[in-house]
Amino acid sequence: MQDGLYSGDYYAGLVIPADFSDSLLGFTDGEFETPEIIYYDNQKMNAVASRVTDRAQSIVKNEVNSIFLASIVDELSNFTSVFSGIGSDASLSLDGLDEQLEDIKTDLRTYVSIMDSMAAVTQSALNVTTMTSNLLPDVVNMLNNSRKSISNMQDRLATSKEDVIYSADAIRNSSEQLRNTIERLDERNTIKRLDEPPGGDPAGAGSSYIDWDALYGEGGINEYEGEILDDLYYDVNKQLHESVIRFDDILQQTNIDSNLINSMTTLQSSLDNLDSLIAQIQGDVNSQALTLQQFTSALGSCTQSINGTREVMNTMLELVTNVQANVNELRSSESVSNILDLMQNDVSSLVEYLSSPANLEVVRVYALENFGSGMAPFYTVLAIWASALLSVSLMHPHIKRRSEFPTLTTTEAYFGRYFVFFAIGQLTALITVLGNLFYIGIQCYNPFLFWLAAALASLVATLVNYGFVFAFGNVGEAFSIIVLVIQVAGSGGTYPVEMLPKFFQVLYGVMPFKYSMNAMRETIAGSYNGTYFKCILVLLLMAAIAIPAGILLHTAFKPFLKRFNESKAKTAGLMHS
Repeated sequence: MQDGLYSGDYYAGLVIPADFSDSLLGFTDGEFETPEIIYYDNQKMNAVASRVTDRAQSIVKNEVNSIFLASIVDELSNFTSVFSGIGSDASLSLDGLDEQLEDIKTDLRTYVSIMDSMAAVTQSALNVTTMTSNLLPDVVNMLNNSRKSISNMQDRLATSKEDVIYSADAIRNSSEQLRNTIERLDERNTIKRLDEPPGGDPAGAGSSYIDWDALYGEGGINEYEGEILDDLYYDVNKQLHESVIRFDDILQQTNIDSNLINSMTTLQSSLDNLDSLIAQIQGDVNSQALTLQQFTSALGSCTQSINGTREVMNTMLELVTNVQANVNELRSSESVSNILDLMQNDVSSLVEYLSSPANLEVVRVYALENFGSGMAPFYTVLAIWASALLSVSLMHPHIKRRSEFPTLTTTEAYFGRYFVFFAIGQLTALITVLGNLFYIGIQCYNPFLFWLAAALASLVATLVNYGFVFAFGNVGEAFSIIVLVIQVAGSGGTYPVEMLPKFFQVLYGVMPFKYSMNAMRETIAGSYNGTYFKCILVLLLMAAIAIPAGILLHTAFKPFLKRFNESKAKTAGLMHS
């Protein structure tokens, strides 16, 4: 920062020492050492800027003192509110506060344990609900399969029922047919038994008479064959009777199966009811699945809330632990004891210190003895430029009878008259410098360099103003006035350029006023790192540019200047010639 101050990049600067805060709080150790803020002020760059920055440094000092005093008063208020009893009671208050903090820590640890238990319980419940939610799809699939099985059982039961009824009817029909067959066989056997064999009384046979002669005669059934037929009859009859008995048994079982059919009907109705019940259960399961999902979400939120509460509890526990550590530190702190002693025994010293806790040490960089010395460069350069402007306004740069010098070149014409303006300008610069040094009595460390800067400023001023008038005639005088006005307003001679409009800040770098004034300031308040010679080189460069620029502009605008002079001649008496 100091390099910027000495080079002119900064008008002023505030330096707060590294031990400023420690010194500011030194009263806590019983030491009333007032710390200092170091204020650096570069008065060389701009006299008005020093007035502005001086106001700023007083504001900074007052602000620091006010903020510190307000902070001390606030902290002391808190201190006295905590330790309502000063002196011997303060240590007791600290002991009591330590005990209260320990109780709070115990309660917080208990709450944290409770939160841990709640977190474990909710996590277990969350695991159970999650597992149940995962099982519900299997339950739904099982119920769907059960309903499909019941539907198949109903179909098979209906088919079996029809088969049983059909079989019972078929058995009854077969039984009736067997009985009819047995009856027919019995009738035939009865006929055989009732009819007399050959030699008997045919009249006893009645209408059932059989021609036994034909049956047992020659070519008929012999006796042996008849016995075989009888045996066959009895066997067939026996088997038929046994079949009838079996059919009767089957019919009896069929009668029993009628109860089975009724049972099957009842079972079918029960299966229908069971299917409806399973469908209802399935709907309940779907509903419970949604409820379980919501409950799982609620458990998740609850778990997050518990975890958040637990983190808050842990944070509070850590905070209380830190506070307790601070309290213990206060209990063993000498500063607290010193503050208590001050508030009890040395209040007047504390009040005196707090009235102005910080001082401001002012360090003048390139100090000026008076305000006039700071403003001298601006008014000196202004006088030199005003003299150059008056010179080109009072004297003509052109030869009126140019025809008398046919071989005169533009360069010769330029320098032929310029040396007159140069001499006037240098004389003006010398008179101004001597007046500053001996009449006004400004501060100046190197009068010769001060005069050299003024001489070069006059050189640039005469070249610029002479070049405008030489190239543009009376119009050039208007340009000279414009350039002078812009530099007076925007060169930072009165107010710092940073306080001026942006337009002047842009043009500031190419203004001859800037380098002329800076060179003079280096001789008045002190030079820094060759700044003076840098400004001199820039002024010489501007002078070197102004000479060919004036000649070239005159050549380029010569037709315009000729027509302008002819027009001015026609209005003789109206325009100044």
